Amino acid sequence: MVKNNQISASIGLFNITLLVTSNMLGSGIYMLPASLAQNGGMTIIAWLITLIGVLAFALVMAKLSLVIPGGAGPYSYAKKALGDAMGFHTNFIYSIGNWIALVSMPAIVIGYLQNIVPWTITTTDSIIIQVIIIWFFTGLNILGTKFINRFQSISFIIALFPILFVAFGGWFWFDKGIFLNGYNPTHANATSVINNSFNTIMWAFIGVESACVSARLVKNPIRNVPLATILGVIIAAIVYISIYIVMLGIIPADMLSKSNSPLADVLKIMFHSQKIGIIVSIIATLDCIGAMGGWCLVTGQTAQLAASEGLFPKMFAKINKKDMPSVGLITLAIFMSLIVIITASPTAQEQFNKIISMSVLLYLLPYIYSTISLMVIGKRHRINSKYYFIASIACGFMIWSIRMTDFNLIKYAIGIIVIGLICKMFSRKKS
Repeated sequence: MVKNNQISASIGLFNITLLVTSNMLGSGIYMLPASLAQNGGMTIIAWLITLIGVLAFALVMAKLSLVIPGGAGPYSYAKKALGDAMGFHTNFIYSIGNWIALVSMPAIVIGYLQNIVPWTITTTDSIIIQVIIIWFFTGLNILGTKFINRFQSISFIIALFPILFVAFGGWFWFDKGIFLNGYNPTHANATSVINNSFNTIMWAFIGVESACVSARLVKNPIRNVPLATILGVIIAAIVYISIYIVMLGIIPADMLSKSNSPLADVLKIMFHSQKIGIIVSIIATLDCIGAMGGWCLVTGQTAQLAASEGLFPKMFAKINKKDMPSVGLITLAIFMSLIVIITASPTAQEQFNKIISMSVLLYLLPYIYSTISLMVIGKRHRINSKYYFIASIACGFMIWSIRMTDFNLIKYAIGIIVIGLICKMFSRKKS
């Protein structure tokens, strides 16, 4: 899943690559291995196929950032290539996807809290705790406190230690026998495993567009934005795949698939220490809480910008005395609270899986529009024909990922698209 990082007015290659990488690693690194473990080690094939599709999309975004310099990601590209209506549509769906994705963070917090608190957290407890977290940080953001930004940065840096340790140091604990026993626990054919894994794995790469969204703030964007996008994907893929394989070689697949705190559980086994598990759980909890607080503010500010450009209702543009988009933040908190209730589940992992399935589906649509935008704009700018081929691969991969999504979720996505169209019609009437 994605994370916000405070960036200066001129970001170099290192910082923008770090932004892209951290946005893709996000909070997903804490739960994704458990979500995929039910399909076992065979999902490594799905990881590699997904990586090809994501790299193709990264090349598309990199090229778009050169053709349309200074843009703001999928929304800018769709507006430029496909018109204002598609720009509105893209921004609307992308924003809703972001809002739903934010709820994954308090859901992960619940999973890791189970290792810290001395009682069993029920579904009702989970809802109450998540809603409290959401409104607490909404209140802090409305007050304009800088504490959240500092807290997020520090917690993320601390969290890198256990993440990187497992990804690269965990190989010393890797047991080939455990891995092979869990290679295909369901005894399904490879095609079925790969198809069932696409959408979940795509969550790992949500945020690939980060450098393009921040292009206006990047030093030498013609060089750095494309390079950061490609490097970010490769680095994130190495960390994700390494952690996943290591965990499957330490924890049996059936146990890992039931884990609500896989990073803490694998370190507990590695060091035979319950205390290590508690410490890592505290770090993961603080990191996810900080990330959610920071992203709530960014999402509120994004809605404020969209409202100022006529893409969102005017109420989102209102700011308080602290220059905070208070109305937008409160609206976001209400929406997130509803998503918590809708996705509430007996386990944190089950809730996490529901959230990422919903949000990935919505992210894929703007990604598809971006690939189409390159094909349309390419004719005007006479880009190399190889980019049409690359865009076709990326577009085909995104469409196939949607095809493999649960049909009930597709119906929800269609409903959101219809709501977006209705909003656009009302905005036209008012204008």
